[in-house]
Amino acid sequence: MIWSFWLLEFSIYLPMAFFTFIGNYFNQLGFSDLQNGILGSTAAIIILLSNPFWMRVSDKRVKNAVLTFISFVTAFSIWLIYIFRNFWAIFLISLLVGFLWTSIIPIAESMASYNASKFGFSFGKARMMGSLGYAIVMLIFGYVTDHFLFFLIGSLSFAFIGVSSLLVPKTQGYNMNQKVSFSFKNLPPQFYRMLVFEILILSSNAFGLYFMPVFMRARGYPISFAGISIAVQALAEIPFFFFADRIIKKLGVKKMLVIGSIMFGIRWILTFLITNPVAIVAIQSFEFFNWVAIYYAVFYYVNSKISPFNRSDAHALFWMTTSGLSMIFGDVFGGWISNTLGVANGYLFFGLFSLGIGLIYAILEKSPDLSN
Repeated sequence: MIWSFWLLEFSIYLPMAFFTFIGNYFNQLGFSDLQNGILGSTAAIIILLSNPFWMRVSDKRVKNAVLTFISFVTAFSIWLIYIFRNFWAIFLISLLVGFLWTSIIPIAESMASYNASKFGFSFGKARMMGSLGYAIVMLIFGYVTDHFLFFLIGSLSFAFIGVSSLLVPKTQGYNMNQKVSFSFKNLPPQFYRMLVFEILILSSNAFGLYFMPVFMRARGYPISFAGISIAVQALAEIPFFFFADRIIKKLGVKKMLVIGSIMFGIRWILTFLITNPVAIVAIQSFEFFNWVAIYYAVFYYVNSKISPFNRSDAHALFWMTTSGLSMIFGDVFGGWISNTLGVANGYLFFGLFSLGIGLIYAILEKSPDLSN
């Protein structure tokens, strides 16, 4: 039984690699960095609507069935992006596709975290399989030059999720057969402050990953280094997830958030300063305590501090910030910075930005339930 959740976590991050690397495809179509950033942010824009919608739908049904439906429909839908070459046509299609695929990870991980508590296995260890799957596909994409093959791998990745979701035990929504209304008052204020922090810090991750192929191309390095770089950061997450439960209990939520943001700042500043491509690849291993630490800290808070009655809404808000608002800021604003100042200067900006936000949060956040 546990192996099925490991397989599910492995599968749901395969398409993430596709949408991380699709900026390289748009760049080869001749779109500007700003246009590229706008297209990269479409999923982040639509997730503000799709996530609450699909989380509500899955909350009142068997989640496996909802996840299977979304996965197979998306597997066919992404080919529309391949067919069209016009910027505005791709923009509209990307919004449509994003309405579907952006809720796959939230639904799947709500299933995995619920069953981890129910059956007594470590969610962190299951989640590390997602990093492994993401890393494998990113390595492959670094060497894929044919556009048709690129989209074929992406389509098969979504289909694989649909199959994997049928293998895990049936998981019912938190509020089946109940009428539930969302209220901002039901969630603690420190949770909202945490989400604001997350939006700002994870925007640097959105920029750093999405524009990595553009950055490598601008410096004259082989594009394969971009795939290797992102694969390295995904593999660096695996040791963290193996010890995630111990780390969060030792440090607490606040310390994890602050350390993660400072490490982000150092990572992007070094990416800007260093000119050796092999060294740049090595620096991406800082991810062992970057996005992964911030993601897990907030995810842990939702599943341990917020009641099951309100947990679905908290999950929706969590993913709206993690994969929504942070990506809009990182991709669109980052694309503007890249267009105006150069892509390398974008890494310097977000490095300094992450350091500043981390220090401000360390000083101002006083909530006791964020400590270990």
